[in-house]
Parts: sequence; C-alpha cells; structure tokens
Amino acid sequence: MTKQPLSLNRRSLLYGMAAVGAGGLLTACGGDAGSGSGPSAGGGKLPSSLKSLSEKASKEGKLRLFVSTDSRTPAHARKLSRALHADTGVNIDITFVSGEPDPSFANKLVQESKAQVAPSIDVFATTPLVVKQLSGAGLIQQVDWGSMEGVDANDIWTQYQGIYIAEIARTVLYNTKAVKAADAPKSLEDLLTDKWRGKIVTAGLPDVFSPLAAGLGVDKMLDFVRRLLEGDRASMASVPTAIRTQVSSGEFPIGYGIRIGESQRAAKAPVDYAPIKVPVVPRAGLVIKGAKNPSAAQLFLYWLNATDEGRKKAFEVLDWPRYTTPGTDLHALAQKAGGVMTADIDWWMNDYEKANRQVAQLLRK
Repeated sequence: MTKQPLSLNRRSLLYGMAAVGAGGLLTACGGDAGSGSGPSAGGGKLPSSLKSLSEKASKEGKLRLFVSTDSRTPAHARKLSRALHADTGVNIDITFVSGEPDPSFANKLVQESKAQVAPSIDVFATTPLVVKQLSGAGLIQQVDWGSMEGVDANDIWTQYQGIYIAEIARTVLYNTKAVKAADAPKSLEDLLTDKWRGKIVTAGLPDVFSPLAAGLGVDKMLDFVRRLLEGDRASMASVPTAIRTQVSSGEFPIGYGIRIGESQRAAKAPVDYAPIKVPVVPRAGLVIKGAKNPSAAQLFLYWLNATDEGRKKAFEVLDWPRYTTPGTDLHALAQKAGGVMTADIDWWMNDYEKANRQVAQLLRK
C-alpha cells in the first residue's frame, strides 16, 4: 500500500520541535554541573552519555569524509575540524575524499567490498536511493542513533542506520537583472505559461523532477514534466550545475532544478530564488561498515545533526543546508515560499524510487 507523504505543516512542526530540543544542547550541558564531558583541551562539552564515544573518537583522531566535489578544499576540512573541536573538545583531523558523483562512488564502495578491500572513507552523506543501495549491499554500520541525547527520533532512518543531516532542493531560480522580483514566477504552474516559453533551462535527469511527487503526487508530477518539456518550452543543460551558470549569465532568465551555488552567493551573482514551494530531498549521514574511524564518524554525524553549531557549519563549510536551520538559503526560501515539499522516510525509500523510474521512462520518449 502506498504511503501518503507527511503533511508539510506536521513535518515543519516536527522539525521545529527537533530544532528546539537539540538547539542549545551543548550550552545546556555546559551549564549543568552534573554533566560529563569529552576530552576538553580547550573545547566545549558533550552530554555525559557521549563520554565513552568522545574518548574513542579522540583516540582515533581522524576522519575521512566523502564530499563528492572538488570545490571543498583542505582549508575547508581544517575549518571543520577546528569548529568541531571548539564545540565538543574532541580533536579529529578531517580529510575530504572527493571526485565522482554519489552513485558512482557508491558503486566503487560496493566493488571494494566485493574485493575485500577496506573502505576508502568513514562517512558518506547521500540521498535515499544511494542509501538504499549501500544498505542492500550490507555496507552501512549499525549505529544506535536513538540512544544519543539530542537526536530527534524523526531524524533517524532506523532501517538503514542513517541520520538526517542535510537536504538537496530542486529550486526555481531567476536572473535578477532580466526579471524583476514582482514578475518572477510564483508557482510551478506559472512556468507552464507562454510568458516563460523558451526562457527556462533545466536538466533532463530523473531525480531533477521525481522529488516533486513528494508534494504533487506521481500523476501531477508526471503531468508537470510532460508539459514543461513539450515543444520549445524549456531547454536542457548538460548537467544540473550548468543551470546555475546559464541563469546567472543571463542566457536564460529562469532555471529549474538546483540551488544557487556557494560561489554565486559569495560573488552576489544576479540570481535569486522564485517564491515557489519546491521539493527538498533528504540526505542521511552513514558510517561505512569497516570504517577505520567508526567512533569519530559517529561523533561527527551526531554533531552535524544534533547541535546548533554542527548544523551551522554543515551549511557554512560543507554547503549542506537544512530548511529548518536559520541562516541557510533553504530556510530563507521556505520562509518566502510558505514551506517546502517533503515526505516521511518510508516514502523516500519506496515511492520515490518508483516515481524516479517513471520519470526516467518519460524522459526516454
């Protein structure tokens, strides 16, 4: 039986409660004389229940994190290590492993496992379909996330041993020099009007469109894709990241399918989000089975999920936002658009895969 997506209001409430519950966790623990702490060479404090984990993580002292892009540098890794130490008191030397897109790297991990080669990373943060692939291959270490103080139950992907840490959004962008804010599209239906015919760029990949089913349902999502792609209404970029360039350069006034890039935000490029409610695809953090540094991996993912500073640095350093985290671009978009489209984990792990296959079939026609 197909499960219905979790209502947006309920989802927002749950995440709001999670943010309030986890927010200030370290501050609260720091002010409690009864709280224990991890190694504290100049750092903050952790709940006493995490003392053993923090000591093991400190002894390991290293972490290999897959980031899937070369835009993250060793300087970013050092900044992340310093922030983790300042907030928790635990010294972990973080190294980034980058290169292939998530699905390709997941295939590499599967091949390493079959060849009985130790995994080349400790932590993998990725989307539902890749999580499902790695889980099916037995490559995710079992972790009792629910026992960690401050982790909300709704953030735990229990069956897959993952913990919710970030989101990918399929947003609508517009060039602010070519389109006034008042004239920007206000809904997905606006994109299908003659006003924007031939002025939209997107990418012909299934997962650019299939997340829309979380909010629209499969039938309405497929209808939207058919109408968007018919005739000369939209052009196709070679890859989703090219959408950013083509909109910010003015080649196309409207783009659909990707967030504004970190470099564009820093350069104040002439691009902004249209106030349209769009889908956010959850990303889970995983500890890879056989990881060299499993305790460091668990502590790091706990920090990204359950602490204000960790969520903040996930965005600032890794460009991994959550729409419930103030200060992120997705939070600002959700406020402007009146929410986001999303669903519960069961939907992403089951119905999403079916929706993705249907879009793939549509794109091949």
